[in-house]
Amino acid sequence: MNVEDDLVIYYSYKLNWHLPKEIQHDAKEFLSQISKEQLPLIFPKYAKECWENAVEVVVSVGYPKNELALPKLYELFMDLNWPGASKALAYLKEIEHSENVKQLENACAKAVEEKDIEWLYFLYRVSEDLNINQNDFKNSSLYNHMKKVYENEEGTDPDK
Repeated sequence: MNVEDDLVIYYSYKLNWHLPKEIQHDAKEFLSQISKEQLPLIFPKYAKECWENAVEVVVSVGYPKNELALPKLYELFMDLNWPGASKALAYLKEIEHSENVKQLENACAKAVEEKDIEWLYFLYRVSEDLNINQNDFKNSSLYNHMKKVYENEEGTDPDK
């Protein structure tokens, strides 16, 4: 990690919604100008209070420049109640279907590898919102695994 990356991380913590709006605004301004390779760094792992503003930065940068940060948006779907998840989903509805298919399939593969049942459950809900189905996936078994988790867990969803 270089000094510039350290500065990006420093500013990413200034996205915290508990800080004064002016500090958040300045951080968004700075981070919207960083390189596309640094964009994934703006989501501090243990700072949920920064994620919603981080999504705003990713959205402001726009597709395709923000492509390297899209996996971070899909990580927010580990729980659709997490800060920034609904903004991320609204934004993803605006980008290319093929890009969403690729990102969703990659997130699904990671969730299967990590045995993260909750993430798979929420990814299936996202797939429905983005009109992504089994035929879109290169690896249909990943889609089927995600769907099976959803169907098995459907009765325990607090939103239903």
